[in-house]
Amino acid sequence: MRNNVVTAAARAIQAAGFAALSFNFRGVGASQGSHDEGRGEQDDVRAALEYVRALEGVEHVGLAGYSFGAGMASVVAAAYDGSIPVALVSLPTTAPDVAARLEAQAGPLLLMTGDADHVCAAEPLLLAAGSRPADATEVVIVPGVDHFWRGAEPLIEQHVAAFFTKHLGAA
Repeated sequence: MRNNVVTAAARAIQAAGFAALSFNFRGVGASQGSHDEGRGEQDDVRAALEYVRALEGVEHVGLAGYSFGAGMASVVAAAYDGSIPVALVSLPTTAPDVAARLEAQAGPLLLMTGDADHVCAAEPLLLAAGSRPADATEVVIVPGVDHFWRGAEPLIEQHVAAFFTKHLGAA
């Protein structure tokens, strides 16, 4: 939750005029529970999403995730009807069925990686994006950036803010 990428994405969302909820997965930091190999963590994403959707005054929601969180967000978002724009930064492309999950996303999708990211290879993102509607898919590959995005946080902020503004409307 205090990661530079997560902080940059949340800061961008807030700067665009939207509310942002950041949370730790079970067993991370001071969170209760223990790591559940991605199963329970999907429930964590669903619970956070439903919590935000139930807040008074909330009309539209988006979902963003980084690394493992991007993987969990991609699984959860695939179950929705396309009403949720999803921004995934450094999605682990070695995970099973990642291409199918990306192709199953019905809504707008932002995929960001660096060309030096050892966890998120650009090629699988480009392949998945090629099977989706071009107007609903953005792929950003940043030269010289690795999985940790040190020094490139302003690019995350720029693209995430523009993406959510475009797909959620002006706040």
